[in-house]
Amino acid sequence: MNIPTLNGILPPFPTPVTTDGKVDEAALRKLVDYLVQAGCRGLVPIGGTGEYTALAPADRERVVAITVEVAAGRVPVVAGMVSPGFAEAVEAGKAFKACGADALLTVTPFYVSPSQQGIRDYFRAYRDAVDMPILFYDIPYRTRIVTDVSTIVQMELDGSIFGMKACNTDMAHFNEIAALTTADFQLLSGEDMLFPAQIALGARGGILASSPLIPEYWVELQHLLDRGEMQQAIAAHRELLPLLKALFLEANPGPLKTAMKWMGHDCGEVLAPLRAPNEMTVEQMRQALEGLERKDLISRISHKL
Repeated sequence: MNIPTLNGILPPFPTPVTTDGKVDEAALRKLVDYLVQAGCRGLVPIGGTGEYTALAPADRERVVAITVEVAAGRVPVVAGMVSPGFAEAVEAGKAFKACGADALLTVTPFYVSPSQQGIRDYFRAYRDAVDMPILFYDIPYRTRIVTDVSTIVQMELDGSIFGMKACNTDMAHFNEIAALTTADFQLLSGEDMLFPAQIALGARGGILASSPLIPEYWVELQHLLDRGEMQQAIAAHRELLPLLKALFLEANPGPLKTAMKWMGHDCGEVLAPLRAPNEMTVEQMRQALEGLERKDLISRISHKL
């Protein structure tokens, strides 16, 4: 099994859709190529930001297949899988494997509220069933399941997972994972607001929801961190705080899709049950982006805020 090397910025990008809710293949191809050209080190189609739960299985597979085709081996493709049930998750994982994905970003099983041993058993069985590298997706504020550090350590030792996207905002929890997993464990930040701190504690990069919007900025921020220029990186990250606060005022990817359109990548409307962001959110995003532009930190791309 070929385990991909994941580091740097790996955008979990929104799925472009047409007015009738179908995948906008032309917009998707444009977006994928743009993200690679911007210096991103991997791509994460579907998943939560890609509106996995709102898309039909065939549409999910098409998005993964197009992403793999356009990436053309330049960067790894990690397909997001957020199905809560084992049988459906296996079916999706095998389909994404057939589409050419390099790995699966697999969420903690939820709704049934599993025990820690249940989580460990699930990932061991899932890894065996799909026969693919599995990146563990730990996001307790969505799943309502907190995965113990010891469980994550055991899952690495089991060979069930080769790394994780960490969205638990408990930094002590993150630090223990970094300390107790092996040097080969590919630990990635999943929290835009905590990115420099998680890198400092051992993350290799980030799967960040805001990164498809301004990928060059995030790539440069990663470069600062890689060079050990922590104070400069923190200062650059703090410039983003107004934008990040605005983007997460409402459920992702509603605000993100609106902002992506401003930046020249029209991904269409969000799918049910999500709705377009309200006027207050839109205004805060507009002000934040204009603030970044005034400071010469981003450039407009054929758009009008």
